[in-house]
Amino acid sequence: MLSFIWGRLTDEWFATSRAFLLFFVCSILTLALVPVFLGRISGREASRWLELFWGTIGVLGAPATLFLWIGMWRYWARLDRSSRWAKRLWFTVLLIGFWYGSVLYCYLVYLPQIRGKARQRNWHCC
Repeated sequence: MLSFIWGRLTDEWFATSRAFLLFFVCSILTLALVPVFLGRISGREASRWLELFWGTIGVLGAPATLFLWIGMWRYWARLDRSSRWAKRLWFTVLLIGFWYGSVLYCYLVYLPQIRGKARQRNWHCC
């Protein structure tokens, strides 16, 4: 299943406005899950609406986190234009930081590089 999805996403797709938006939304969902991952969310005294909110974040956030993590690895391996030393540093961040590292990489490398490509191509991503 995963190879079916990733086989359809070409290297060129990573530089599209749709990919830019999708990875940005995935990063926000990943950050929204931080309190859940840290055990700060307790369902015992939560209202039904709060339970619904956190349930929705969990259902959407889990695949979003995985998609972001794998997507940032693929971008790093195939498309990142950073220097050799920067790529080594980001390899360590992605390897040790898991999804938190992928959020950092997304904000500090992927989004700025894609934004630069967007300016060159004259399409509006942000």
